[in-house]
Amino acid sequence: MALGVLSLNVQAKTEDKTTIDVGVLAIRGNLSAEQRWQPTMHWLNQQIEDVQFVLHPLDLEGMTNAVKQQTMDFILTNPGQAVRLGRQYALAWIATLTSRKPDSSNYAIGSALVVLANSPYQTFQDVSGLPLAAVSEQAFGGYLTLRYQVAQQGLNPNDFFSDVRYLGFPIDANLYQLRDHNVDAAVVPACLLENMIKEGLLEDGKYRVLNQQHSDDFSCQVSTPLYPNWSFAKTERGSSALAKKISRALLTMPADSTAAIASGASGWTSPESLLSIDKLYQALDLHPLQQAWWKEALRWLRNHQEWVWGGFILFIVLNAYHFWLEYRFSRSKKELEQALHRLKDKSEQLEHSQRVAIVGELGSSLAHEINQPLAAIRNYSEGGLLRLAKKRPHEDITLVFEKIQSQVERADAIVRRLRMLIKKRSVEKQLCNIEQLLDDTMELMNFRLQKQDVMLSRRLEGEVVSVEVDVVGFQQVIVNVVNNAIDACVEHRSRQSLTLNYQAEIEIHTEYRQGTMCIHVHDNGTGLVFDNENPTDAFVSSKSDGLGLGLAICRDVVEMHRGDIQIQSITPRGCEVIITLPY
Repeated sequence: MALGVLSLNVQAKTEDKTTIDVGVLAIRGNLSAEQRWQPTMHWLNQQIEDVQFVLHPLDLEGMTNAVKQQTMDFILTNPGQAVRLGRQYALAWIATLTSRKPDSSNYAIGSALVVLANSPYQTFQDVSGLPLAAVSEQAFGGYLTLRYQVAQQGLNPNDFFSDVRYLGFPIDANLYQLRDHNVDAAVVPACLLENMIKEGLLEDGKYRVLNQQHSDDFSCQVSTPLYPNWSFAKTERGSSALAKKISRALLTMPADSTAAIASGASGWTSPESLLSIDKLYQALDLHPLQQAWWKEALRWLRNHQEWVWGGFILFIVLNAYHFWLEYRFSRSKKELEQALHRLKDKSEQLEHSQRVAIVGELGSSLAHEINQPLAAIRNYSEGGLLRLAKKRPHEDITLVFEKIQSQVERADAIVRRLRMLIKKRSVEKQLCNIEQLLDDTMELMNFRLQKQDVMLSRRLEGEVVSVEVDVVGFQQVIVNVVNNAIDACVEHRSRQSLTLNYQAEIEIHTEYRQGTMCIHVHDNGTGLVFDNENPTDAFVSSKSDGLGLGLAICRDVVEMHRGDIQIQSITPRGCEVIITLPY
């Protein structure tokens, strides 16, 4: 009966006390958090009897919401979240946890990059880009401290963590994923590996920590420098008077007390500076007081309005100048196109004039060529009339008419070739038998060749292939080249008047090779008289009455066919013109 009354009295006293809610970051789950921090709540309940401290395990998001919505009086968290929350909300730091090292240092938070002991990885570079396990992008000891260390070593954190898997709380899952070969490495808070091995959750000797930071005073393996330990803080909802009592109670906690041992510490000390963590967040562009770039830009614009207006005016001026240049360029382009069009017209007129001049030079030849069929027609007509007068059989008359018809066709062919040569035409390419074109052209020049006593020979090499050319333009090239060869032979004869055995000769050698047709025009005349000038350039001529446009026009016509024309002297005398056309 007495025990029952005592129990009721204790329960009544507890119910009369004010409840103080303390939120704690449960990195290894709620049960682990209660096992680690509930003894600290018992210690506070013993030291401060007029209130009742109640522990609330929370994850990262839950802790943030608790501080934001003021559902907790006090919080107990790691330094990374302490900075993120303390720079956004009104938190008052009461005490910092100390480690169990001999000097009771309050630096005990860091990251360990753990790999399997039998893996080939030895450095950070070896695991860069490989599948990694981590707690969260916001986890301080489980991710951010290692990301900062990677950047400090000159590596690109984005490349290093290109295949990271965030598993959240409890953090034990990261090492389980490594154990099961689902990832190649795991990023976990310092001492987690040692604690799980001590608890029998992992097998000893199966794991290694990369980039170990050696410290005689810290028993756990760690891959990064150490940062301040966990901190106890008051929220806006908490009482300042109670915070003073809590601070006094925590600072007097003995190192051998159940609360200190359970928390893995030697007790508590005054709040540690979090400057090193502030610098880490700033280096990673994650500090809560850092504003977005566009907000910084707006503030700079407000503070430097004179530069803004100057830049705006410069922008307007540059754009106006750009549009003015565009207008000038467009107008110049149109003028250039018009000039090119006029130049093309003039070029066509020049070609036509040159062909007319060629016809003038061939006038005597043309007269002779046409007079021959006309004289034959007259003779055949007179013979036909005589046969009619003598009443000869109609078979004799038919034969005469057939011969007259043949001469008419001959005269018609001569006139047709002449019209073709002097025709002002647009460039029209068509498949052409070059050998037939050469035959027609030599027919036009036959009289002059005979008159100047120049012997013409032809030679063919390869199988004849039709080539796509501008017939009129190409015939003009051939006439020009052969005319020049005749002139060279006549000039040489006049210079060698005492040489009785000189025979002027011109040879046209046509050669058909794979994809290429070449026309070689050889003569045994004077050869080239130019030392430093190209005879195909405009206004370069060796003739006293020449304008130097013939070969220039020839060059343009050949180049229009994607061909090439070359002129060179040959030994012992004479000249060779090589016209090359692709087909």
